[in-house]
Amino acid sequence: MPDIARTVLLHPDDNVAILTNPAKAGEQPLGFGVALDHPVARGHKIAKIDIAEGGNIIKFGQVIGYASHPIKAGEHVHTDNCAFGAHDQHYDVGADYQKALAAIPKIETPTFMGYRRANGQAGTRNFIAICATVNCSATVIRRAADEINRSGILADYPNIDGVAAFAHGTGCGMDSSGEGADILQRVLWGYATHPNVGAAVFVGLGCEVMQLGRMKMLYGGADDSRFFGLTIQDSGGTAATIRQLVGHIKSILPTVNAVQREPIPASELKLALQCGGSDGFSGITANPALGVASDLLVGMGGTVILSETPEIYGAEQLLLRRAASVEIGEKLIERIRWWEDYTKMNRGSMDNNPSPGNKLGGLTTILEKSLGASAKAGSTPLTGVLNYAERIDTPGFIFMDTPGYDP
Repeated sequence: MPDIARTVLLHPDDNVAILTNPAKAGEQPLGFGVALDHPVARGHKIAKIDIAEGGNIIKFGQVIGYASHPIKAGEHVHTDNCAFGAHDQHYDVGADYQKALAAIPKIETPTFMGYRRANGQAGTRNFIAICATVNCSATVIRRAADEINRSGILADYPNIDGVAAFAHGTGCGMDSSGEGADILQRVLWGYATHPNVGAAVFVGLGCEVMQLGRMKMLYGGADDSRFFGLTIQDSGGTAATIRQLVGHIKSILPTVNAVQREPIPASELKLALQCGGSDGFSGITANPALGVASDLLVGMGGTVILSETPEIYGAEQLLLRRAASVEIGEKLIERIRWWEDYTKMNRGSMDNNPSPGNKLGGLTTILEKSLGASAKAGSTPLTGVLNYAERIDTPGFIFMDTPGYDP
């Protein structure tokens, strides 16, 4: 009797099953009646039935690719026989809204011990942020943060979690009113006003396009001990700026440390959802478990935010069925179309997303990867779609348009 390889079928309509343990050549997947002709790693797919050339390959009850040549039952299904093709989806916006509404758990809202900020927001941490307005000041902010964190001085301030440096690779050589500048401004201001930040310092070179003064005019905000800006050119160079920066941060430690944790309703929590290192098991284990946690938080009145638009490609039709309005659905569709146009313009493909590591772990196409990634979003209604780094002011399940790789 041949050895038995264990598999799991995720949906009754699927024509592939997932190996739950590594299989050797000659082993017979349970219930298949066919022995494997070569070793197959766990997390990879095995054809449940014969699939004709050009036929749909179905997992999660959804199309994840097309057979590039005939596939026999029991055959390993992966990059050599499963191809990405035209992604034509029927969008039934809001069709499952009532079902999604009923999926919201009715539970009592607990509290967590958090920090109440002056603007009414609530944080779970208390950091001092040093933000570079331009890549030219990246070294300065990193060295200043490192000096404070390594000095041991924070041991005397138990309510401060640390000093965090937020550097980036832009801030100049750009149109001050273009899309790139708008996104960077939203990101920087988002860090500075994040509820987990008790004080923020902006550091620039001085001559860059991304001027702190312009951001303050757009968003408001006045200099005080917990909101401060300086430039390398005005401070006398790199070493002098680091000294001034470290001195300023040391001077505000007592003020930032003075905040105390207090009970805050869990309805004020915002949970960001993002993948990393996905394999054939992520979409059927950790991600669905996180989806349950997301539903619980929404049931408490909180907010969950799914991101990475290229990594919902092939699953967006399921999210759209949960949309709370036509307008919300149309905004998500517009973002999907933007990414399609962007990759086409740059002679790329949406299917370029699965990394070598993803494929080694059993994921074959972006359609397959996205179906597993979107499981993090649970089952509740889609209540909003935001552009990159826009402020979140709506509770429930939100989608934010971001790249698939966003360090």
